[in-house]
Amino acid sequence: MKQILFFTALLVLFSGCASKEPTAITYDVPVACKYYSLHSAECLDEAGFIDTIEPYAVIFVGDHHQSKTAHNVVTELVNGLSGRGYKIALANEWFSPQDDALLEQYSNGELDSNGSKALGWAKRAGYDFNLSKPIFDAVIANGGTLYGINMDQKFKKMVSEQNSSAMSEEQRTFYENLDLNVTVHQQLVAPFFSHCHHLKNGETQEECSARMYRVQVAWDSMMGQESAKLAQGLQEKEKLIVFVGAMHLESKVGVNLRFARKTTTPSLTILPVPRVVNTEPTLDVAPGSCDIVYLYND
Repeated sequence: MKQILFFTALLVLFSGCASKEPTAITYDVPVACKYYSLHSAECLDEAGFIDTIEPYAVIFVGDHHQSKTAHNVVTELVNGLSGRGYKIALANEWFSPQDDALLEQYSNGELDSNGSKALGWAKRAGYDFNLSKPIFDAVIANGGTLYGINMDQKFKKMVSEQNSSAMSEEQRTFYENLDLNVTVHQQLVAPFFSHCHHLKNGETQEECSARMYRVQVAWDSMMGQESAKLAQGLQEKEKLIVFVGAMHLESKVGVNLRFARKTTTPSLTILPVPRVVNTEPTLDVAPGSCDIVYLYND
């Protein structure tokens, strides 16, 4: 009888815990703080930032594409790790592995003086190339390498249209194994896909949302897969920085989740948080959203 009562009490206890949704944690963060570790709940200076990151082979960094500070953080990260003797492999959201030869030409200075045009940057990214150029230059200057990790446009279109008959065997295998059932990820991105502005002929809002989500998952899965391949080829004094849009990394359920399914290589996730000067020195962050935040005001 005592055993029955004991297990009944356990069931009630754990049922009660399971029904509670996680809430944001509020951290006290000095207004002047730039880097904040959610692990140790402390502000990090430049050296402490690099110290915290150095043990990890792979660093995921979220980008707010129009932010100069967001790009400066990656430049500082490249230079900080390079100063400690590491070469950097930089994984780029805006290029596919098929673009690696083009990126090598850029790195070798073989393209014309207008590198932005030669790389097709305006069509790929759409924001000012001068935001990303200092990152590329820092990687190249320190002997690192630029890589593409995303799907090319043709494959994206096939995934969007569910045109598996046009895919190669490798593409079809990738497509057929997409995991579209990660509930926490669905909930995270649902607000962005709730209304479609570019419906195809005869397409319903629900069908459009499903199509957009399918492409999002394929995008994340490809970048996670290709990052894992790069991680497995890292040398002893080499680090992989995966610099992609912040939503692809939020709550560690995007590219970083798909990466973790392919490799056990240790990784760290860093996300940007915009901050208004002279606001209250607090930071509200959902549990497990990332490992380090960098706060900025552009």
